Amino acid sequence: MRNLADQCRNCIYQGMYCAWVIYLEKHVVHKKMRRCLTGIGCLMVFWFFIRTVKFHIFYEPLGEHICWYLYYVPMILIPVLGLSAALFFVEKDEEKTVRKIIMLLSVAAVLIVSVFTNDLHQLVFRFSKQPPFSDMDYSYGILFMVIQAWMLLCLTGMEIILIRKSRIPGKKQFWMPVIPGILLLGWNIGNIFRLPFIKVIAGDMTAVCCLLMAAIYQGCILCGLIQTNSRYFELFQTSGGLDAEITDYSFQRYYHSGNFPELTPELRAIIIDRSFVQEEGIRINHIPIRGGHLFWSEDISVLLDQYQDIREQQEELTTRNRLLQKTYQKEAERRKAEEQNRLLNMIQNQTAGQLELLSQLMDELERTESREQYDWILGKIVVVGTYLKRRKNLVLTQYTSDRNLLTMEDLRQSLAESCDSLKLCRIRAAYYVEKGNVQLNAEDILKCYDTFEWLVERLSDVMQSVFYRVSQIDDVLRISVHIVSETDLGVLMSERPELKVQQEDENEWFVSCIVLRKEDIR
Repeated sequence: MRNLADQCRNCIYQGMYCAWVIYLEKHVVHKKMRRCLTGIGCLMVFWFFIRTVKFHIFYEPLGEHICWYLYYVPMILIPVLGLSAALFFVEKDEEKTVRKIIMLLSVAAVLIVSVFTNDLHQLVFRFSKQPPFSDMDYSYGILFMVIQAWMLLCLTGMEIILIRKSRIPGKKQFWMPVIPGILLLGWNIGNIFRLPFIKVIAGDMTAVCCLLMAAIYQGCILCGLIQTNSRYFELFQTSGGLDAEITDYSFQRYYHSGNFPELTPELRAIIIDRSFVQEEGIRINHIPIRGGHLFWSEDISVLLDQYQDIREQQEELTTRNRLLQKTYQKEAERRKAEEQNRLLNMIQNQTAGQLELLSQLMDELERTESREQYDWILGKIVVVGTYLKRRKNLVLTQYTSDRNLLTMEDLRQSLAESCDSLKLCRIRAAYYVEKGNVQLNAEDILKCYDTFEWLVERLSDVMQSVFYRVSQIDDVLRISVHIVSETDLGVLMSERPELKVQQEDENEWFVSCIVLRKEDIR
């Protein structure tokens, strides 16, 4: 009956500590602290299991001796895990905290190894008899005092850290974990000195140590040093500004607060996938929790109004942007037209003499009655028209260029078309342009072409052939013209002093000049 009663007591203790482990796993808020505390509960269950094995399975001295040493595994590790839980709770630098806990576990491992090797050195327990040693006859060594001091230091450090770092106002209930700690210290002192009444009223070391250590941690939970989430109902009822509810997986309500609306299961299934906004601007949100669902509502009507205002402003800005784009397009078209008009006016001003000459030729064409004279005047009109066309093309090419440049090839094409039109005036014309791919200042190219046109207009009635040559020597454009004419050209070209006229033969004349821009002359 005694053995049966002792087994029942062990089962009650183990069931109680298993239930405590489940309680810690469900309700302790801090994740790493929860792991440490559940580890403490598992060590207590392990301690009672070793006690049961020692007293009810192993009856030989060696088995009891090994189980006795195994007591010190949970006895040393429980205070270390408690101190680790406190460090995890208060420390912000996780890497630094892990290094501290590794040091604590290293010291605990050394102490455990010293207990298991006690038969070799007997620094924890001393035995007067020969092996096999028994826990019925022993005394305490120096390492036993170190182990006791280590346990006391860890438990005291845990309570001091939790109390100092606590944010609970008042701190009136912090005596709850202190009292079990004082009782555990008193029991240890009485057990070391082997006081008789200790063996009578609290002789079971496993039951006393586990009960008082569990009381220390549970006292920390009750006074708020270790945070738990066990008061759901009070929390939901006192949270005045929170409209929420907790349901199980079948959407059965367990806790609620505020004015959370009633929802159908179909609507809840939709909310699980995405948030749902009601007509009044109330958004229903959801997060999964262990064992069910958490739904809560929030008023986003103000945000919806702001969103509507933003959409209206966006539409207004879009409309304004379209109007600005049309305005810019109109302005670009206007500027383009102005630029075109400016270019046309400039071309007209630069070719005013040719336009006037063209008008005179048209009048002569209307008055003439001779067929031969008619063809002659018509040829001159084609020559002037060709010049107007090619010069306009050169000017437009000049202003479409980014750097106000023209190539010698542009001049060559213009001279080619003008020389071809001179055939109508019965004038043999040829040209030569050096380095057609070279880019030059547009004014130089235009001056070369204008010089050619001036010579043609001035000498078209007296010359039989012309060879027009443009070359670049020492970065300077040089114009050389060979003309066959029976008339003295020196008199006809006296109004252009920059043109040097030389008579090479009886009817052959050589005209040359250097093309210089106005800024070069200055």
